[in-house]
Amino acid sequence: MDIVAEGASENKARQPLIEVKNMRFQVPSIKAKDRQLLTNPLSFLSDMYLSRSRRKIITILDDITFTVQPGERLGVLGLNGAGKSTLLRLLAGIYQPTEGELHVNGTAKGLFDISLGMNQEATGLENIYMRGLQMRMSLKEIKNLIPEIVEFSELHDAIGDTLSTYSSGMRLRLAFSISTMVDPDILLLDEWLGAGDERFRKKISERMNKLVESSKALVLASHNTQLIRSLCTNGLVLSKGRIVFQGNIDDALEWHLKSL
Repeated sequence: MDIVAEGASENKARQPLIEVKNMRFQVPSIKAKDRQLLTNPLSFLSDMYLSRSRRKIITILDDITFTVQPGERLGVLGLNGAGKSTLLRLLAGIYQPTEGELHVNGTAKGLFDISLGMNQEATGLENIYMRGLQMRMSLKEIKNLIPEIVEFSELHDAIGDTLSTYSSGMRLRLAFSISTMVDPDILLLDEWLGAGDERFRKKISERMNKLVESSKALVLASHNTQLIRSLCTNGLVLSKGRIVFQGNIDDALEWHLKSL
């Protein structure tokens, strides 16, 4: 009985955290004449439901296949428009693949737009609760994390004020503190976060490094090759929505830089 349990545990440990096979993601192209909602709403709705005209389909990602193992740090490289950000949002569950397979084994968290969902007319404290609920946390879990969030954001006296009264720096501190209050199994980053004044940038960098170290896997899309080299073990190079190279990070960076 013990041997079976141990074997099952080992198999689970060897299971990839991310498995992608022949994944494709497509979106319809919206032309100028399709934007008729304000000028001709009846025609717009008729076209939408009766499909009187066929819209062009654009393929953003095509035939994407790769895995991410526990402990792996994957750097995603490519020019603007290669599909890096779209890939991360698919891994985060924001988008769904059009075709193919995508399996994420664990909690995946993307730090893309950290201010998304925050209400300008709500207080800082209320925004902590709202964002926590959006992150599928219980009220008890959020309540227990509030002291840490307030301490890190340095908003002790202002946490009961509405967000509309905050400066841009205060909003950033609160948004970052909320977004990084839970350590995910898989950390997804679309560029490294580092805004704010010099002192708070240092706090952000320390928190980001802690998140990377505590996560079981990292997927980082960035144009900063030095950052990717320092953080990542493997690399994946995208070009026009397709994988053109994947391997260890040094080889991937060499391929990417040559393609430039």
